Amino acid sequence: MAHVVFLRAANVGGKNVFRPAQLAASLKHLDVVNIGAAGTFVVRGKASASAIRREILAKVPFELEIVVCPAREILALVASQPFRGVAFPKDQRGWVAALCGPPKSSPALPASAPAGKSWSVRLDRVEGGFAVGVYRRLPNSSVYPAGFLEKALGVPATTRWWETFQRIAKILEA
Repeated sequence: MAHVVFLRAANVGGKNVFRPAQLAASLKHLDVVNIGAAGTFVVRGKASASAIRREILAKVPFELEIVVCPAREILALVASQPFRGVAFPKDQRGWVAALCGPPKSSPALPASAPAGKSWSVRLDRVEGGFAVGVYRRLPNSSVYPAGFLEKALGVPATTRWWETFQRIAKILEA
């Protein structure tokens, strides 16, 4: 069964810097496809989630959190079309966060930060190991989905744009 791997806090702000393409190449025996620079991989080879996690941790020279999801969970999320019918204006984007564990709290949804009409990050739903929402680029805002989610759900998370999840689904379906 294929898996999708999300590395948390890698290649962000000059910290935990590594080369995802080189990591993917070093895991070619697992038929790994690198997606972008944030630490997102599709593992098409036969391996358990724990074996994938062990191999990655052995090759990355820093501590990090890893979310390993069965491919079927990503395909189900994309098939559910959480942004169906939404035409995002130029200043907004859909995001999905892979949660690093079960949520410790359940805020009323939608939840946003900052609260009110001037929100920058909105959490619309939590489904299994994923949180889904919208990011709105505003001047002078420093609120981003991952930090907001950690406060709202009480669990670390790693965020990707919705387009990344769509790209992952295309690779898995090929």
